[in-house]
Amino acid sequence: MSRRSQILFLTMCVAFSICIFGLIGGMAYDLFDVFAHHRSLEFVLGNSVEFYKSLGAIGILGFALFLAFLFSAVSSKHKGVDPK
Repeated sequence: MSRRSQILFLTMCVAFSICIFGLIGGMAYDLFDVFAHHRSLEFVLGNSVEFYKSLGAIGILGFALFLAFLFSAVSSKHKGVDPK
């Protein structure tokens, strides 16, 4: 794997990890807010729309980085770069 592919792979993994852990943490916090503070679910989800939009943007970035990693790996394979 070339150096560029390694960097793309690492950034892709970081973006997906932020997205997944943020989604799990956000849902857990929303459930905590509903059950512990006795707020309505509609109110809690209505206030967290921006948070989930930003997580979606990070997920889309991770997907774009995945495609860039795929194209980088394919192009390095065609150029004859030694995969390690």
